[in-house]
Amino acid sequence: MECSGFIANDLNTEATLDVDMADLKITGIHLDLKASLIDGVSAEAFQEIAEGAKANCIVSKALSVPITLNISYQ
Repeated sequence: MECSGFIANDLNTEATLDVDMADLKITGIHLDLKASLIDGVSAEAFQEIAEGAKANCIVSKALSVPITLNISYQ
């Protein structure tokens, strides 16, 4: 958020991993992001910022697995 010029209020992210125990590797990540409203940031803008953060996360790039993102912005 700060990179976009906004100061976030409450952000809570829960990550759930899909793990292949036979091969001992992560096969997917599901992110659930809950955020309180931020002055001057529409739901569409928040979605765009969150999707950009997901796409450019160095951990996401290093793991190279499918990542899903669910957003609750209220």
